[in-house]
Amino acid sequence: MPTPAPPDHSAPRSGAVWHNRIYYEKDAVGRDDYWRKMAAPRHRVAVLRDEIVRTRPTAAIDLGCGNGAFLAELARRVSGLRLAGVDLSERQIARNRADMPGFEWHAADLEQPLSNCEELVGRFDAVIASEIVEHLDHPDRMLRNALAVARPGRGRLFLSTQSGPVRETERRVGHRRHYQKSELRALLRKSGWLPLRVWNTGFPFHDLSKWYANRNPDAAMERFGSNAYGWSENLICTALRLAFRLNSSRCGAQLFAVAVAGRDAVAGGSGQERAAAAAGPT
Repeated sequence: MPTPAPPDHSAPRSGAVWHNRIYYEKDAVGRDDYWRKMAAPRHRVAVLRDEIVRTRPTAAIDLGCGNGAFLAELARRVSGLRLAGVDLSERQIARNRADMPGFEWHAADLEQPLSNCEELVGRFDAVIASEIVEHLDHPDRMLRNALAVARPGRGRLFLSTQSGPVRETERRVGHRRHYQKSELRALLRKSGWLPLRVWNTGFPFHDLSKWYANRNPDAAMERFGSNAYGWSENLICTALRLAFRLNSSRCGAQLFAVAVAGRDAVAGGSGQERAAAAAGPT
């Protein structure tokens, strides 16, 4: 059974940790509205949810869970699913415990060993890492922690992140870098995961919406990330959700991956997993 990522005693806490704490500890009604109403996060939830439900998991963990909305969505779709969430923000985790006491919640820095969460190791057949690797200075450490909590012989990783340039609005919410498909495959393999599928979606409307927001980052962040949405913001969200139905499922700035622990594929996983292992890097 794998162990969590080894401690890094030589370096101070990363700039990513500081930036993420500063931004995500703030109360912002608009940020909650963004996750609930805007086309891009709703698209990510739908894609990852369907990928996860297809595997019929019995236990799922969301690394970087935020307010727990994705776990709540899974609970509505899969009865009896055991659910856990881990997030950097102790304040957010305390809120989640109060709002959703039926789930398991842990506050932890996922770039450090999960020393206070050892009870999570080896328990989950669905490990979710949605929009988190782009926020980290050491994403390989988070992915090794993800490997540690995955159930031996069954655990799968369901990941989303971004491709293309890191724009100003993304820098302000803590993005450190974005990934091309080949870079994400390499990162997964380096961290002990075997990618089964890595694909982009979102062209043209996801890409265009990011470009348009960055014509005036201050206004975009204020209107869609700080204040509660009014009728005009809700109308824009509805229009974008309709437009996203026309997006490509093969190209664009939204990046997804499904991976299995490399040790499991080699040791006798499904035919798809053994074929991916035999094929080597792609």
